[in-house]
Amino acid sequence: MTHAKRDTSRSSTRQNAGDGEHRIYPDESSIQNADLFTRLRARRITPRLLLAYAAALCLLLFAAPWAPTYALGCVMVGLGLALRIWTFGHLRKNQNVITTGPYAHTRNPAYVGSALVMTGLFIAAGNPYDYRGLAIWMAGIVGLYVFFKHYMPRKYRREYGKLRKLFGPSVDEHAAHVPDFFPRLTPWRSGDTQRFSWACVRANHELVWPVAGIIALAIIGLG
Repeated sequence: MTHAKRDTSRSSTRQNAGDGEHRIYPDESSIQNADLFTRLRARRITPRLLLAYAAALCLLLFAAPWAPTYALGCVMVGLGLALRIWTFGHLRKNQNVITTGPYAHTRNPAYVGSALVMTGLFIAAGNPYDYRGLAIWMAGIVGLYVFFKHYMPRKYRREYGKLRKLFGPSVDEHAAHVPDFFPRLTPWRSGDTQRFSWACVRANHELVWPVAGIIALAIIGLG
């Protein structure tokens, strides 16, 4: 009986130690360890962000879907969300240069996934036979232009500079083999063996976005 209790205690100690060892973001004060609402409150509200929210609301309110393009848009949204989950299953922010999974194909897989989701939502919400549908598609083209011409270059400058300060030559080595955005077909073999982890997906708070995508598509489908 005493022996059984001792084993249980030892097992509990190992489990607790293991939880600490396998925590994706060990720093208790990291924003990554905060809940979703705390993270949202911490976001700085900018005119750019308000404009994005307004555009998303208009997309949902004025959607005029057509079955064939709605189906195509759903497929694109699904692919984009799947890519984002794959991405955040490998991402450990500010810990090392990630070169496995989708990062072996593109340096910015999360943004590729976001572009697919955005494009898919616009395609799903529009149609070629209705002025509202055509207007939504035109707005989508403008949105993609802003995304590639202004948003992404600004992100590259800010994030690459930060990564170089943290990881030095490893960042440039990754850049020499993997494109910034449009993926290469074959993965670059960096030698890193990091694998996909659902714990990473949860730690990066990514599971909320597939739910949001499904709700958005459902609202568009009712348009």
